[in-house]
Amino acid sequence: MARKGQVSIQDNVETNEEFQDYLIEHMDQLICMEVYSDFCGPCLATNNAIRKGKLEIGQDRIAMGKALADKVDVLARFRGKSEPVFLFIVKGKLTRAMFGANGIELCRIIEEELAFMKKELETGIERPKQPIEELLPEESEKIEMELKQEEEARQARERIRILTLAARKKRVAERMAKNLTQLNFILYWPHCHQAHVDLYEKWDLINIQVGAKETIQLTEAMVPEALYMSDVEPNEACVHALLSGEVLVVLFKMFDTDTRNFVKLLRYTLYEEIPIPKEDVPPEKQVPLVPAYERYAAVSKTVREVRRERYEAKLEKLRLEKEEQERLAAEQARLAREAEEERLYQEKKRKEEERMARIQAGLPAEPEPEAGEEEVEGEGVGEEIAEEEAPEKVVEEEEVFHSDVSVEGEDYIPPGGLFVPGLYAPPNELAKANGLAFFFPKVVQQITTLETEHLPPHVLVIFSVDKRHEVRDAMKQFPGEIIQAGIFMGEDPYAMEHVAFTIKQYDQMTRLRKHRDRLALMVSRKRSNALLTLAGLNPCYISSDLESGERDCLAMFPVGYGDEYVEEESVVEEEQVVEVIPPSEPEPEPEADAGPEPENEDDDEEDHGDD
Repeated sequence: MARKGQVSIQDNVETNEEFQDYLIEHMDQLICMEVYSDFCGPCLATNNAIRKGKLEIGQDRIAMGKALADKVDVLARFRGKSEPVFLFIVKGKLTRAMFGANGIELCRIIEEELAFMKKELETGIERPKQPIEELLPEESEKIEMELKQEEEARQARERIRILTLAARKKRVAERMAKNLTQLNFILYWPHCHQAHVDLYEKWDLINIQVGAKETIQLTEAMVPEALYMSDVEPNEACVHALLSGEVLVVLFKMFDTDTRNFVKLLRYTLYEEIPIPKEDVPPEKQVPLVPAYERYAAVSKTVREVRRERYEAKLEKLRLEKEEQERLAAEQARLAREAEEERLYQEKKRKEEERMARIQAGLPAEPEPEAGEEEVEGEGVGEEIAEEEAPEKVVEEEEVFHSDVSVEGEDYIPPGGLFVPGLYAPPNELAKANGLAFFFPKVVQQITTLETEHLPPHVLVIFSVDKRHEVRDAMKQFPGEIIQAGIFMGEDPYAMEHVAFTIKQYDQMTRLRKHRDRLALMVSRKRSNALLTLAGLNPCYISSDLESGERDCLAMFPVGYGDEYVEEESVVEEEQVVEVIPPSEPEPEPEADAGPEPENEDDDEEDHGDD
């Protein structure tokens, strides 16, 4: 409760009109204006410094105010911020700003500003000032610093995300590789599909079988997945060749009884083995005495060479088109000649029939020609045919080729001199497992569980350990939504100490339970039912959003969390079974019935004897 008669040091300014009136009213004083947002209120940590600045330092020379940024337009840039801001205003203009709750710094700035005002009055030279709505140099520097820090934080988060995905991907590949020892694959570049046919006889020699074939059109985003942990350098020319058409991927299988290392076997066959010359094959048809990998590899051509090839291919295409046009023109001329010959033959036949009919009728064989009409048989026909047979000669100007000049719309040409492989076999078990899962997921799914390094959106939920059995019952309703669980000790998710992997392990521990023990869960947000059910059990902590949830869960459950515990738990269970078996055997009757025992033994002996 405020003391009776207490005077407020700061004046409240909550509207545009009040702000302008306040500036006019204190035009001859230094105004120290605290700017705050409605959601957090004025700063309480600087109350003593404000009181000291008014009552001890400035007195009547200074006016202390506090303005609500949400309702004053010139202070709009400070809205939605929780950091305290103190603006120093002289004659309605802004001279300085202080950010943060530093009372000592605030008093020092008040003394400096008062000294500057006194100097202005004595010398008449005014210091630089600017409108309140404009940014001060220190504000601009602060904004640039904040943007730089945000960018650095974003880059740091991105690095952590990439490293986390890489660690998860490696873990997934390790888990799958244990069950894929009898499978392997070869990837052929689009221009080297023939290599599989050329090498086909090798598969029988090394006793492996072709299990499946796939032709896939890769995209740029798929290349890192296809070449995961490979020894192929994905340079521009290599990637361009890989994306220029459909790649051929061949799946190979070994027999179940074969214990050879499939990775080393295929790598030796393709990368190291030199073919033996065949005696029954002529030298010019012999396979080059180099490994298959080197035989089908190439070096990217220079821009000049590519343009020259494209130009020659263009000329060849034009030549073929011209030859086709000439062939079609010759064929059309031949058909026209045959049609004309047929017309002349029919005309001649008609005239002959008319002549015979005139003779039979007793008329002259040839009709008398009309005056001025002279016919010469075949006249004009030859000229017409001659005109048709004489094609127009078109003079084509030869196109000038410049290999150093790029043409508009020209296809991309990768740099020259870069290594481009023709085929690829994985160099290690992790690359092999990832490639098999990527190219042949259905085959892999029949052997082992397909996993992914991408987890669904998730949050961290923490309970007091006393509620562990209630939470366990709720977890059983959503087995697919609880990604990870564990018992920890502490309050801060980033500083907790791990205690147990499961509730069962925690219950079996001889360690004394502490009030700071917590049950932590990584809960999927793909569906909301699990989180809503757990929230109804009154947890101690829930991540505020998905981004913080991912950070919280990564701090509590690092990559590979609980992998070793599954193996240790299975061993413990086997030992427990071994210990439990002996007591379950039936024990002999007590000695109180010793009288009838000899008879039973004799009966048993007689029974054995009969047997």
